[in-house]
Amino acid sequence: MREYYRRNLPLYRRETIGFALFLGWVFCTLFGCGLATHDAAIDGTLTNYNLERIWMVSGLFEGLGGLGGIVAARLVPDPAALVRRRGFGAAALACAVAGNMLTWLAWTDRFGTVWAFHVPGGALTGIAVALFAMLWSDRLGSYDEAHVEFAIPLSFTVAFALYFVLLLTKRGSIPFLVLLLAMIALSFWLACRRRGEGRPPAPAARPRPRAHRGLLSFGVLACVSWVQVAFFRVVATPEIMGDRIAHFLIPFTCACVLSLVMLALCLRLSRYLNISLAYRWILPLFMLSYVPIFIDYGNPTLRLAAYAINFLGMFGVQFGCWLGACKYLRRTGSPALTVFGVYALGEGLGIFLGCLAGLYAVLSLDEKGLMVLSSVLLTAVAFAIMVTGFNPQWVFNRTRSRGEDGAAGATGADGAGPNLDALFEQEARALQASFDLTSRETDVAALLLAGRSRPYIRDELTVSINTVSSHVRSIFSKCGVHSQQELIDLARKGSGAGGEEA
Repeated sequence: MREYYRRNLPLYRRETIGFALFLGWVFCTLFGCGLATHDAAIDGTLTNYNLERIWMVSGLFEGLGGLGGIVAARLVPDPAALVRRRGFGAAALACAVAGNMLTWLAWTDRFGTVWAFHVPGGALTGIAVALFAMLWSDRLGSYDEAHVEFAIPLSFTVAFALYFVLLLTKRGSIPFLVLLLAMIALSFWLACRRRGEGRPPAPAARPRPRAHRGLLSFGVLACVSWVQVAFFRVVATPEIMGDRIAHFLIPFTCACVLSLVMLALCLRLSRYLNISLAYRWILPLFMLSYVPIFIDYGNPTLRLAAYAINFLGMFGVQFGCWLGACKYLRRTGSPALTVFGVYALGEGLGIFLGCLAGLYAVLSLDEKGLMVLSSVLLTAVAFAIMVTGFNPQWVFNRTRSRGEDGAAGATGADGAGPNLDALFEQEARALQASFDLTSRETDVAALLLAGRSRPYIRDELTVSINTVSSHVRSIFSKCGVHSQQELIDLARKGSGAGGEEA
């Protein structure tokens, strides 16, 4: 564990910490709307559901931004180069800054035209979310699985802490606006500066992009998940607007802590971590979130509990999609414009439709009608997830065969092709003959000799990370080595000579 942190933490501080700032900016801008200042609101102008109306506009334009990314990926010769241009990040930053400024002007009602600023502010913020998602996914997708599984959970942890501290200590809207703008500007700078370790290989060494057979179901999964999240946020929102402690911080903090615990367990116990983590996480939570409001919809404490469970499900959607899609980018060589364009389109459309249905329910239906609509929607969402969620394209099991081109599909930063994979297999079998490795240990050894990380091996062989670590310890013990590099050196010398030395 100490070696794991020693290897990944410096790289995270240098290369990927800006992702946490982007997430923190999203949480404060949209989920908690830290720009809201109810003290300055005009009576009769702002209502309990204005945050959700702003989020709905942002979702619509996030979806349009994602659609624009998909179209651009098909039209430009090199989509990866487009995302890495400084101008792409500058456009994302400009939209974020303008969106925050307009939303702040609307909430403070500086010129008496609240909704004239809310709509364009929400629209620009949604476009910024889509562009920054493509920007950061391109960067995260260039790192190996071990760093992705380190950087994404840590970034969510840092973002949760930023959200909590900023909203808890909020004093006035102008300082908060300045902090938000500083966060997103720093995220832009960190995303666009020169890359160091973990940089993607040269274009010639990149794996050839596969047909995007799994992306349609990925978009459907994102869409229906966010329909449920957004709808439930509207119908379960506690009727205590203006109290940021009870309305935002209590349910959000409880969900943050529980989600981090659950994610840590998933990292240790799951046999593979990819996009399917999203539906494995959210289906039971979506069902559980309805229990408190079905018991007593008018009880504010139960509404808070339901609100917290919904946040927990929302984090699961984000964890699963970011972890799985960044691995998908690395393994397939697909452009971030396409993969995260699909995600932004699904997420944005889901937020828009969910908020629209939720606002209709709370403003037009009685309690019985609301419960009926909620049950119907939950059933439809669960069915859509069941149909699209079990896509074999998302399971990174070891489908390659010796000497076939399928081995190149899992090419990493080393650009290993079929011949090198065959060499690693041959070296592993030589170690097996010399050191009496089991068949499974031989499979693990071949991947270790290829320079693969333990999370990569976990996904390839569909075993838990604990099982991988157990096999690695056994291999090291039998071969008389203490590290992956020593094992590689031993194999390169030849198993016979290595056995005498051991």
